[in-house]
Amino acid sequence: MAKEVVINGQKVAIKKIDFNAVCELEDLGFSILGLKEKTFGAMRALVAFNEGIGLEEAGKQIQEHLKNKGKLEDLAPLFEAVAESDFFQSLTE
Repeated sequence: MAKEVVINGQKVAIKKIDFNAVCELEDLGFSILGLKEKTFGAMRALVAFNEGIGLEEAGKQIQEHLKNKGKLEDLAPLFEAVAESDFFQSLTE
């Protein structure tokens, strides 16, 4: 069963994180090494990547999610997918 996250009441399938996905995420401003410094930017990049939308729209989606009583913690599965990916696991071995 594929993992998903709910943003603004919409289910979003979480894409597999492999080398090409990491490159796409870097193009969106996401950096595995810079997660602690740019957490919100990483969150926006992950939403953009998984929804197939631009950064501006991803930021709006997150803002609306929060305005509708959603929590940032709701988006944790996006980060978990990165940490649990085969690609990331191979880097930490």
